[in-house]
Amino acid sequence: MNAPQQVTSPWFYFLLGNILPTIAYFAYKKTSPSSAEEERDDDDEYEDSDDEYAHFHSNKSSREWGMSDAPYKMILVVNHELGMGKGKIAAQCGHASVGCYKRATKMCPGGTRAWEFTGCAKIAVKCPTEEEMRSIYDTTLDRGLPLYIVEDAGRTQIAAGSRTVLAIFGPTYIFEGLTSHLKLL
Repeated sequence: MNAPQQVTSPWFYFLLGNILPTIAYFAYKKTSPSSAEEERDDDDEYEDSDDEYAHFHSNKSSREWGMSDAPYKMILVVNHELGMGKGKIAAQCGHASVGCYKRATKMCPGGTRAWEFTGCAKIAVKCPTEEEMRSIYDTTLDRGLPLYIVEDAGRTQIAAGSRTVLAIFGPTYIFEGLTSHLKLL
């Protein structure tokens, strides 16, 4: 005699394939140290001022940036001392933004993904001197932020090797005190 065969419903496999991974995900998330910090409800600690909140976030490395650090922006610092024409500025800003984007996708993939989802904000500001632009560059480098500086090839309006535009990427709180004093282009 043959033993009766038990037929398992496709619903069983569907539930098994969808519910078990979900349970495993939430179990892992609950035990993960980073999620314990995120779920902590200590909002009172950061309600006093925005400066404290910015300081809290600024300790994160750029690799750790994600949607929770949004909004993001890319600042294009244009060397106004060179007296470039509008077309030249536009071309140099294009070079800077593409170069900075490429670096940002390697340095902080979560941050660039969040930036793409939130509108890809880009702001052009004018920097009065190359020395000030160099100072901003050094500070940005020290902070470990994604950046790109364009050095012109010298084929048109300006001398070869001139630093035309500095592009910096990051969450908006990162730029306080770095480029916030510069005027819009």
